[in-house]
Amino acid sequence: MQAVLEKPAIRIEGQDAWIATPESIEGGINAAAAVFARHDVDPLDCAKAYEKLFRGVELLTEAEALLCLIWDEADYAAFHAITVGWLSRDIDIQITVR
Repeated sequence: MQAVLEKPAIRIEGQDAWIATPESIEGGINAAAAVFARHDVDPLDCAKAYEKLFRGVELLTEAEALLCLIWDEADYAAFHAITVGWLSRDIDIQITVR
């Protein structure tokens, strides 16, 4: 019997996430997932590299730096998919992976 590996769950969090509709949150998650798929990377690997960047204790490898750029691209895609049409630019919404 083979173990079934679960895909990491992309979530939308942040102080202003409650404002978004379920449909726009789904669109944001899909936008982020599309970025990870296009680059053929595991979102968890990107999240780990991003966390390492912000801890600031160790230098990133070249591969980790690339994963951070992909994370930023996915976060940007999700943010804009969710907030399209919103008037405010000061919004706290970002992706997380668990």
